[in-house]
This record gives sequence, structure tokens and C-alpha cells, in this order.
Amino acid sequence: MPEPKALHKDAVLSNLSIKYRNADMIWPFLMPIVKVNKRSDVYYVYNKEDSFKLVDDRISPKGYANEADWGVADANYSVKDHAQGDWVPQETIDNSDNPLQPEIDTNDFLNMLLDVAQEKRIADIIFAAASYPSGNKVQLSGNDQWGGSTDDSIDDIQVAIEGCFQRANTLAFGVDAWLKFRKLPEILDACKATAGATLKGGMVSAQEVATFFEVERVLIGRSRYNSSKPGQTASYTRLWGKHCAALYVDPTPGIKTVTFGVTFAETLRFTARDFDKRRGLKGAHYIRPGWNSDEKIVASDCGYLIEDAVA
Repeated sequence: MPEPKALHKDAVLSNLSIKYRNADMIWPFLMPIVKVNKRSDVYYVYNKEDSFKLVDDRISPKGYANEADWGVADANYSVKDHAQGDWVPQETIDNSDNPLQPEIDTNDFLNMLLDVAQEKRIADIIFAAASYPSGNKVQLSGNDQWGGSTDDSIDDIQVAIEGCFQRANTLAFGVDAWLKFRKLPEILDACKATAGATLKGGMVSAQEVATFFEVERVLIGRSRYNSSKPGQTASYTRLWGKHCAALYVDPTPGIKTVTFGVTFAETLRFTARDFDKRRGLKGAHYIRPGWNSDEKIVASDCGYLIEDAVA
């Protein structure tokens, strides 16, 4: 009797394939998209100081009301184009085995590259000290970093939240900072006191932290990118650093609103297709997803950065 392996020829599985994907992108929740009609334009910024005047509003029976003035300035945006493309030969499509789908897989792959690049642009803005006014940032060091002998993580976060001109509703952690923060004894005790007997285990969840600090959301930056040069062994680096930011984010910014930053986009993500019958024997399909954007801080004092929260 032949061995079992002699009676079977290996074939490609049609119900399993392995493809690494990046962790969920958090950039849309930090600098939401504002759709615009032109590639560049200006927008109005109401004078901040005008809305916070302490005025004399007394008026006599026959007097005129004191007059208060207000004004606006303008700022501008200018989008930049982003795209990735690749050719898919018709011969490749015709000869591919299930579950491969060359056109769909190529479009999916190219969109993932655009996502990584966009996440990196936003991370570089959110976790850059230069993005914040001088009084809206702190850099921790030595024993003051979370987990150190003189750390005060609760006060650090509270100062950051209340330090925003409009109280922060969002906390953004780099995953390295989050992994340390969620196990700190003082955080566990504080969240346990808030959640009561419902809190279990030696770590807190993002929702439990949000509840304790009275913010709407806690976001964890877990994405990675290959930081090696082409041809070198891949090295996977976190897109988000060892920091934490408190931000006020309006999820749908519009007229007469305030938010830390936005992503202006004249053209939202789309995929362009073309076919060149001169390529190869059967021709080839060109696939190019793309869009344009301008990532812009519009109210820097609505954010606060805790730099180097962990070593």
C-alpha cells in the first residue's frame, strides 16, 4: 500500500492565506478630515481674545450700551497629492489560484501603504514638541517618567487635560507608554475606586481610563513601519513614540468650531484604473489609489504633550 503522502499532490489552499496588516489607524480620530472644494484656500479664525473679554455691561436708564468689537483673521491650507501605483498583467490575473485576487490584492496593498504614510504624518505632528505652545508641554526624565520612584502619572494626565484651552476630550498614547501606564499601581487603584468591583486583573482598559479621567476616548497608537532601507533586513518600528498627548478634538469640525487639528482634503481616497494593451502578450491593468491632504494644526492650545512619558 502506498504511503498517504504518495497519494496526494500539494495544492494551494483556497480557504486560508496569511497577510500581515497594520494595527488600526488612529489618525482620523485625532485630526479628522475636512472636505474642501479647492486645492488651496483660506479660512477665517475668530480673534480668540475677543470672546473672553470681561466687559462693563452696566447701562443707565437713558444711556447707550458700551460697545464691544470683534474681529477675524485668516489662515490658509494647501493640499498635497499622495498616490501609489502598480501594473497587474492580465496573464497574472488569468493564472492566479484561489484565494489570490491580483487586482483586489494590489489595490488593498497600495491603500495600506497610503495608510501607513498618513499615520506617520499625523504621528509626527501629534508627538512633536514644536506643535504645542510653550506652556502646553512637559518632558519627563529619569525617575519622573512613569514607573519611576517619583512619578505622578495621575497629575501628569490631569494637568495635560486641563492644560488645554478647551478641556481635552481625547488621550492619545504611544503603545509603549500605554503598556507601562495601564499597569501603574496608582492607575489601577484609581480606576478600581471608580469602577468598583467591576475592575478585574492587573491592567486597566482604555475605557476605564477614559471613565476615570472623564474624557470621551483613549486611543492607542500601535501601528508599525519598516524603517530599514530597501534591500536591508526589515526592522519594524512603532509609528507612535513613547509619549502621550491630550487633545480637544471635534469629530466633525465645521463653522464656528474649535479643534486641535484637521486634515484638509480636496479629493478623498479613490482608485484610478487604466489598461495598456501593449504591455505583455495580453496587456496589463494599472491600479493607482490616491488622494490629497493638508494636515494642519488649527488650535495648538487645544493640545498638551507629555514627551518621553516612559524610558
